Amino acid sequence: MPMVQKNRLSVDAVVKIDTAEEARSRLAAIVQCSDDAIVAKDLNGIVTSWNSSAERIFGYTEQEMVGKPIALIIPPDLQSQEAQILQRLRAGKRIEHFETVRIAKGGRRVLVSLTISPVKDASGRVVGASKIARDITRIKQVERALRESEQRIRFCMEAANIGTWDWDIESGSIRWSDNMERIHGQRPGSFGGNVEVFQKGIYKQDRPRVEQAIQQALEGDGRYHAEYRQIKADGSLGWMEAHGQVIYDSSNRSIQMMGVCRDISERKASEQALKEAHEQLDARVNERTSELDRARESLRMLSARLLQMQDDERRRIARELHDTAGQILVALNLNLVPVEEELQRNNPELARQITGSLRLIEELSRDLRTMSHLLHPPLLDEAGLHSAVRWYVEGFAERSKIEVDLQLDPKVERLPAELETAIFRIVQECLTNIHRHSGSSSASISITRASNNVTIEIRDQGQGMPVPIRPGVGIQGMGERVRQLGGQLEIASGKGGTRITAIFPTNSMLPEVSPEVVSVTS
Repeated sequence: MPMVQKNRLSVDAVVKIDTAEEARSRLAAIVQCSDDAIVAKDLNGIVTSWNSSAERIFGYTEQEMVGKPIALIIPPDLQSQEAQILQRLRAGKRIEHFETVRIAKGGRRVLVSLTISPVKDASGRVVGASKIARDITRIKQVERALRESEQRIRFCMEAANIGTWDWDIESGSIRWSDNMERIHGQRPGSFGGNVEVFQKGIYKQDRPRVEQAIQQALEGDGRYHAEYRQIKADGSLGWMEAHGQVIYDSSNRSIQMMGVCRDISERKASEQALKEAHEQLDARVNERTSELDRARESLRMLSARLLQMQDDERRRIARELHDTAGQILVALNLNLVPVEEELQRNNPELARQITGSLRLIEELSRDLRTMSHLLHPPLLDEAGLHSAVRWYVEGFAERSKIEVDLQLDPKVERLPAELETAIFRIVQECLTNIHRHSGSSSASISITRASNNVTIEIRDQGQGMPVPIRPGVGIQGMGERVRQLGGQLEIASGKGGTRITAIFPTNSMLPEVSPEVVSVTS
């Protein structure tokens, strides 16, 4: 019997030992799986255990730290903390959520929250310490970012003179931000904090509009916007603008509305001043309208007279300069371009001189082209439109190597001098533009006459005008001539080329009222 009893006790002891071993294993697994660094040390500050999270946070392996002083991860300026911690531990005191700085391997500073507990033996004597360190670097960064964001928002709201409000729909209570009473012109602490007090402060005529805006927000999409006049403490009125949004619970029931409010008195004063200024301006415009109409009529008559005088002057100058100067410049440009291209390959220095000469030719050509609008071709007086246009087109085709198909209606006989000059200038300007800008190798010109009008149509197959079309000096000049003669000018341009059509009435060269003459399409 005694022997049996002894064996039974041995079995019980083994069971207890196995249970303790399992508990220790489970505890070790928990320690290793923890996201927090769990460290054990003795009362001399020597590390006795170091879990995987401690390795991750501080960068030291268990082999590098076990048996080493914990002071290895304490910054030099905080070494005194360890002595204070050990002193508290020897006294059996626990340290909770102590925020401090530790140094990871490589010198990186880590913000940690420490919880340190004394470890006692079976007799209750403190023999070491268990430390849990949580990396709070990211948390502190987020907290700092939130504080900075709140400060920026607060500053922006103050700078923009904007306040916030929060209305509990069920209770009717309203919370205002600290600056809302100032924005509304109220004395500090005077706001009662409910809907009735808020509505009472609104100017009587504006209350229905605010109530309607609130009702629409509650019954509609939840967005609230209202502008109203607020009765200030001194009795004056200030304009307020409020924006808000309804907040719903899980059952889609309106429980809250929150938003912002700002003083827009200055904006309203500016709008009123602007409105009055517009009214005054409209009145002044109306007063001047009749005078401008009379002045416009006088300008039309003067413009017609000036155009006639210019044509007369062109006739005089044309006898001395001739129109061939511009043609020679174009031919010279055509001749020098291949020279420039050849010299760019063989003699760049001389090519630059040719390029400079081409620029001078281009500038002189532009000047002469502008002058050509003021000149009158001698052939117009001597042989008429047919001969002048044919002579110019043949010369242009020979110099530019652009094939031009000219169709002259035999019914277009001698026309009034003003009309022949206008038609010739349009042909001249269009062909020059085709050569310079379109890149087309061909063009067509058609001049036809009906019973009461003459139509000029000029086409090319080039790249078209840039979109949107912005008429230059040449097109504007053509438009002015057409307008003076009561005609219509149409320009259509696209990828397939450009078409310019001018229609002149033959029954009246200078009508009293000119129609809209320029139509541009692309």
